Amino acid sequence: MKKSKLAIAIINVIFLTTIPALVLHEPTSVSAATVKGFVKTKKNKKVRLYKLSGKHSNYYASPKSQYPYSSKKKIGKKRLTAYKIGNNSHWLLAKDAKVIKTIKPNVNVQATMKLPAGYTRAELLQAYQGNPSKEFINASMSGMNTNDFSRIKNGETKADDQTIIDLSQLTPEQTDTLTTFSLRLINQARNNLGLDPWRDSIGVRKLAQDIATEYAVNKKTIRDSHYVPGIVRACKANGLDLNDNYVEDMAGFYNQNNTITMTELKKSVYFGLKQMMFGYTGSGEQGRKQRSNYQEWEHAGDLFNTQDSLYDGDYNYYGFSISHTDDICSMHFISVPTYIAKNKKYNTGFKP
Repeated sequence: MKKSKLAIAIINVIFLTTIPALVLHEPTSVSAATVKGFVKTKKNKKVRLYKLSGKHSNYYASPKSQYPYSSKKKIGKKRLTAYKIGNNSHWLLAKDAKVIKTIKPNVNVQATMKLPAGYTRAELLQAYQGNPSKEFINASMSGMNTNDFSRIKNGETKADDQTIIDLSQLTPEQTDTLTTFSLRLINQARNNLGLDPWRDSIGVRKLAQDIATEYAVNKKTIRDSHYVPGIVRACKANGLDLNDNYVEDMAGFYNQNNTITMTELKKSVYFGLKQMMFGYTGSGEQGRKQRSNYQEWEHAGDLFNTQDSLYDGDYNYYGFSISHTDDICSMHFISVPTYIAKNKKYNTGFKP
């Protein structure tokens, strides 16, 4: 069936991490990697700081400040318990200190996508046809809430946290990572409905990249909805005789810089997928509890091959790509239905 022409709402994802500055009458700093927590003075007055030897230093801790500490140990001959609060061996005695925050280590987690109870193919078909039940909207709201990888700080791997991506020119390895990531999530959800998994496809990966190129060259984004002329050109160039959009679902987000970490990008891909699966048309996570934001399941019908057609329950061949224009990142979820790939009328040379 023809893909939805409704563009998914553009989302704005911002990830900011700040570490409070440490000031001891002179600029000093603590490496973020060594910070274990924060302390401040117990009393509302300045407190003398110590050296590792246990002797007084020439500095004081201010009652108006909180300080990151990187170590807690016994210092000097008297073995006084103290917190190290600078790179210059400034120590605040434990008897004078109050711990105000402990930083938990960043634990990597694997993103998963699970459909909640009440999200069935029968209910989805009714929603796809424009008449979602109250129970199905409730299930979709639950799905937006419980699938939380896009909201948490944790990434899948430390390497993802450190990998910087140029959105205008992803490497083949980066595209491969995102294709595998998004397909894994789609198939986890499809498995919940008892559907066969979509297939990773070299042919559709190339088609996806050609479609992204069409968007970029012609300066089109998700804001313009599906760029059908470019999709048709890319399909024909790849051996698919199609005259409309039968292959693309799309989501997107604003990003004022060309660069983003792999962790941040995966979270955007994740959010875009759950937007489509759960019919959510709001901008960002903050509106997920508003029922009025749940109103479009045409993309879900595509992702779950549930459109009241002869081909319901089939699987598709899959590829993924990204285009970045005018601070908007468009994510192209490209799939070729098996009935098209197997039909000589439409397939004039395409190889999955």
